[in-house]
Amino acid sequence: MKGYLSKAGMVALIALTMASQGCLVPWRTHITLKRKYEEAIRELAAKDSQLADANTRIDFLRDQLKAKDQLIALYEEKYKDAGLLAKKASEDLRQLAEKLKGLEGLGEGIEVKGTTVIMPDKLLFALGSAEVSEAGKKVLEEVANRFKGGVELLQIDGHTDDVRVARRETVQKFEDNFGLAAFRAKAVLNLLAKGGVTENRMYLRAFSMYRPRLPNTNDASRAKNRRVEIMFFPPEALGPKAEEPKPEAPKPEAPAPAPAPAPAPATETK
Repeated sequence: MKGYLSKAGMVALIALTMASQGCLVPWRTHITLKRKYEEAIRELAAKDSQLADANTRIDFLRDQLKAKDQLIALYEEKYKDAGLLAKKASEDLRQLAEKLKGLEGLGEGIEVKGTTVIMPDKLLFALGSAEVSEAGKKVLEEVANRFKGGVELLQIDGHTDDVRVARRETVQKFEDNFGLAAFRAKAVLNLLAKGGVTENRMYLRAFSMYRPRLPNTNDASRAKNRRVEIMFFPPEALGPKAEEPKPEAPKPEAPAPAPAPAPAPATETK
């Protein structure tokens, strides 16, 4: 009992000494505080990671916002350009409509649809022929007068009905409906060029029977399908004009080769 008290006194003395020095902390409290400290360290690390993620997200959103602003500026510029182009196209169409006004009255069957002039073959050509009639020449002369000296592009399309060429002389000259359509379109181009429309503004197409206005079911429909169409476009319709190749600089003439030395006179041998 005495020894036990002695040990108990020893423990009490140590405890009092530690308490006097401010070092007395119960073991359970120590463990609890240590766990809370470690938990606080982990939470702090998690908060640091979350903060880093948030900063990364903020930088990403800032980049997205910058890209969005750039895209908006680009669309605004494009819209401005598109508005100017639309305004110019509208003015070009208005001027074309003015030039085409009144062409319907120049010949029977002539139609103006937008910027396209449709001329029936009975006005321009005899059956199976690609020679323009006198009435057709007058119409094409008027078209040339209105467009010579201009910048518009002219696309000339030849069309036939579904009746294939059959007369011997027609077949020999045009071979088929494609040939007839092409020769008729070329005849129109030639007369427009003769009237002052420069050839580099005109283009040809031949469709034969394959672009009918109406089904080829009767004579009236076939008559509508036999035609030449002239479509007018502003010069921008084909995009920027390709640059013409520059002529090559003349190459210096190669010096004439020196004359070969005269052979030595042969000597007779025995």
